[in-house]
Amino acid sequence: MGNLTLNLPLSLMLLFLLGYLGYRIFRFFRIPGGAITGSLLLVAVLTGLGVRWGDIPQHFNTFFQVVLGIVVGCKFDREAVPRIKSLIVPSLFVTVSMVGSCLAVGILLAKITGVEPGTALYASMPGGLAEMSLLAMERNLNAPVVTLFQYMRVLAIYISVPLIALRYNQGVKEAAAGSAAAPEAGEDKKSEARMSQILITLVIGGFGGFTAKAIGVPVGGLLGAMTVVGLLRTLGVALRPLPRRLVIFAQIGLGVYLGTTFTPEVVATLHRLLIPTAIFSVVIVLLGVILGVLIHRFWGLDLVTSLLACAAAGVTQMSAIALDMDADAVTVGLLQAFRYAVTMMVMPAIISLMV
Repeated sequence: MGNLTLNLPLSLMLLFLLGYLGYRIFRFFRIPGGAITGSLLLVAVLTGLGVRWGDIPQHFNTFFQVVLGIVVGCKFDREAVPRIKSLIVPSLFVTVSMVGSCLAVGILLAKITGVEPGTALYASMPGGLAEMSLLAMERNLNAPVVTLFQYMRVLAIYISVPLIALRYNQGVKEAAAGSAAAPEAGEDKKSEARMSQILITLVIGGFGGFTAKAIGVPVGGLLGAMTVVGLLRTLGVALRPLPRRLVIFAQIGLGVYLGTTFTPEVVATLHRLLIPTAIFSVVIVLLGVILGVLIHRFWGLDLVTSLLACAAAGVTQMSAIALDMDADAVTVGLLQAFRYAVTMMVMPAIISLMV
């Protein structure tokens, strides 16, 4: 496959077919976050074998970011404001503790593995697999290394944290692992949503995302859309969440985009990082459990909610797991969204100063 080079139209068609196939395979086996991780894995395998894809236009990537930014922004609304106020202190505690610990882990990773410091710091940040990998790409760092560390961390959390929480949740049904495969855009459950309302949300989010991208904001598509949509919904503007199929399409697109970075040269360097990756994942899982116990004891949240809220994983996925486990999904979503937003807005600047 080393000499196989594809033009852009054929590349786009095959990439999205492969991405969708990866998503369906992961969903069939109830593997968490299948839209991003399944598509990423399948495309990464073929890319690593030597297939050369056409260059995907940058605005495709920005659009996918905008869609995911809208999803996170839609976690906020006027009804959530009182609860947000009550969660400010625990949210700050979790965010500062998690970010500080992950910075320390990143510095340690750079020293132990010899990975470039910027790459190691983005690999350790609890900001999301796609987002941290995209930031690494924009800064010409080693995005596949970042993706490997982020993927292993997220997978370890999705598998272990619900099982740990189950031990303290007597009324829960058995299949917590299946809950991790819940729809990744769970906010939009009404198939009869009018197209005009969805288009309005897309236009507003797109304006914020593409404007932020144009002025040079890191991962501007995602951050711009998230900020504009979240602010408007908090002010009471009734922006409708996007349909699940569109969000899955965007997640597949991001997974495909990241998968194309796994060139044979890059893959050859990843095998020596497997053991540090496994150790790193265990450390982050344990850190989340410790923070969850502290939040439970000092702020009175029930333990299951605290554990899910403090897990360094995705906002939507952990909220979906909380719903299936009879935990407080709103609190989980708000704590996760706060940590995510602060990490995405602050950490790129901090890392730039450090490296």
